[in-house]
Amino acid sequence: MLVCMIVSPPFAGLFGAPLPQEAREPGYFADLQLDQLVEAVVKGRERHNLVPAFSARLDDAAAIEQRQSVFAELADEDLLAAMRAFGDGLARCERQFEAAARVRHPRQAQRWRLNAIASYVSVVDAAIAALEKSAGLRGWLDWLREYRASADVAAMASEARALLAELGGLRYTLSISGDEITASPFADQEDLNAGTLDTFERFREGEVAPHEFDLRAGAEMNELHAAVLDLVVKLFPDVFDRVARFVDRHPAVRHPVIDVVERELRFALAWLDFIAPAQRAGLPFCLPNLRPAGRLEVTDTFDVLLAASRAPVTNDVALGDGESVLVVTGPNQGGKTTFARTIGQLYHLAALGLPVPGRSVALHAPDAILTHFDRGDRAGDLRSRLEDEITRMTEMLPKVTNRSVVILNEMFSSTTFADARAMSIDVLRDVLDAGAVGVCVTFIDELSRLDPRVVSLTTSAGTFRVTRGRADGEAHALALATRYGLTQDQLRARIGAHA
Repeated sequence: MLVCMIVSPPFAGLFGAPLPQEAREPGYFADLQLDQLVEAVVKGRERHNLVPAFSARLDDAAAIEQRQSVFAELADEDLLAAMRAFGDGLARCERQFEAAARVRHPRQAQRWRLNAIASYVSVVDAAIAALEKSAGLRGWLDWLREYRASADVAAMASEARALLAELGGLRYTLSISGDEITASPFADQEDLNAGTLDTFERFREGEVAPHEFDLRAGAEMNELHAAVLDLVVKLFPDVFDRVARFVDRHPAVRHPVIDVVERELRFALAWLDFIAPAQRAGLPFCLPNLRPAGRLEVTDTFDVLLAASRAPVTNDVALGDGESVLVVTGPNQGGKTTFARTIGQLYHLAALGLPVPGRSVALHAPDAILTHFDRGDRAGDLRSRLEDEITRMTEMLPKVTNRSVVILNEMFSSTTFADARAMSIDVLRDVLDAGAVGVCVTFIDELSRLDPRVVSLTTSAGTFRVTRGRADGEAHALALATRYGLTQDQLRARIGAHA
């Protein structure tokens, strides 16, 4: 008889695949200020090595959606608090293991390890209890239950708790005579502490400052503590020997899956903690809808790094049928470059599976994010700025596909207007012909009318709003006229006031 068995695939973590431990910083990071953003997000969490996780973009829609599903479930505040407690508990266990490695007395090190093992089991039990009250992360709950019920873990947990209870129940008497200390089993001797306190109680005058101190405050015992411990070990050698054998049998207790999930939770919490102040200020975040290549619809998006220091302006943008490149024109300091960076950031953050800035966001998972920003003159580089731009552009354009995102900022501003115009037209046509999504910030209005696939966006100084509009060269002039009170309405008002 043939028996077919369906074997469930092993649990590979919340995200379905471990986060990378190493990753090169993408070439577009500095242009989009993502290097600064990631630095701000992981600040204070450096020991968890999260920079590679925030650098390595996913290009598979299913993998992105798996991460999104985890963030959707972590929107449950109780579940989020439970997973935060899980991470804190594991960190506490790690500190106990580290303390065991630091101390010199072997019996003290064994006790630290015993405490750490018992704490680890308690953390797992607490996570199971919390997950059982939630509808989220059911796969994680199923794995934890199976892991906790396994024979090895169940036996380890039972023995650890029994040993702790036995150690906690030890009773002995210390006798101090001069500089000599002896230990003996406790035999129901009179408690001299109570009598001494009663004797001196009559001399109390009001409240006095306490003079108690915690002998456990420091990880390392002094010579007196060690000597007393040695005496107690001689009184109860059996239990201490069993503790030693137990910790020797369990040199490493954390399951690799626990390590994977902890790092995933550190990654998620780092981002959620970073965006929390912006959310409390009323700024929207959402999980993007993944669309076919070329589709882009965004409402109320903003620069998330800027939002960490001041209230940003939100903008809407969309690419309709037959549209693929956004050309942004307008006055200096009008928000053009910030807008371009925001779009680039959106694609990267969305490809990490993160909640992104915006009330609603629909875009595709790009195969590449390519940027070209003016980098100015650099010490030690013998090439001119124009030569550097041409070289970088020549290297970039062959990489562009119909799934790429291209962010261009003020191309060829170091040369003459005529040369910049001619070269910019060639570059933009290459991007259009490749079918990529593009954002082009430029001072050349003609680019906004280059092709039906181009969408013209304009900005105005002071508002930082980006809207669809014809780039006719008047936006900058109008902003200057308004600033100096020279618009038609302003002039009429002034003339009328003096009539």
